[in-house]
Amino acid sequence: MTRPGSGPPAGRGPRRPGRGTPGRQAPSRGAPGHGDPERGGPGRRGDPGRPAGRGADPSLADPDLLAGRLFFAVPVPGASRAPLEAAQSDLAPLLSGARLTAPGGWHLTLAFLGQVRPELADAVVRVGEAAASTAPAARLRLEGSGVFPGGRRARVLWAGIGGDTDVLVRLAASLAAECKAAGLRFEERPLVPHLTLARFSTPAPVPAAALELVAGAAAAGAEWEARELACYRSILGGPRGARYRVVREFPLAG
Repeated sequence: MTRPGSGPPAGRGPRRPGRGTPGRQAPSRGAPGHGDPERGGPGRRGDPGRPAGRGADPSLADPDLLAGRLFFAVPVPGASRAPLEAAQSDLAPLLSGARLTAPGGWHLTLAFLGQVRPELADAVVRVGEAAASTAPAARLRLEGSGVFPGGRRARVLWAGIGGDTDVLVRLAASLAAECKAAGLRFEERPLVPHLTLARFSTPAPVPAAALELVAGAAAAGAEWEARELACYRSILGGPRGARYRVVREFPLAG
């Protein structure tokens, strides 16, 4: 992404990070954006400060739901992801050794917290509320394709994001600042807004046909207005990798 608001560079489409395109450098270690809910996260801070009590937020019915492997993200609605979902049957044969992600859990990760203790549930809520209260709604679209890292040793295949990506960048920065203030540990990486479609257990080249298929399907998806931030819980295991559950939603300011 050469500037906020233009979407990430793409492999087949407008721009692509991770394959030598000048501009924003793809995240190190081949991991996408702000953390990876399927990989080891930052875990727990040794001294979390003064965690709030469970009863601090009366709307928090069950603090245990806001514990475990947590991350903040923006959901991708069904109409926008439908063409990419339909393309998976054609994409799978092109990606030997890759595991496709489940469309029902597709999201745009903004901040990965890792393992969070139940007694910090109120702090998680306060972080989400504070960050969302300053962020406007964003018009977004799926756009282009690419891989992390670049070259012939890809670990992740993704679809890019276009539209008001500057809103996502600012929202991620706000989440980082609020996490620091609350004593919540999180994974600090440059944000490259993207939708993860496949992961490789062993780094491998991604054929041009796969990149073209993803870019074409992404372009066919409907634009959407993102009006909420969600806190997800990542549950490891299963034939298609981690499963994701939305445990809390935070409406954006407008």
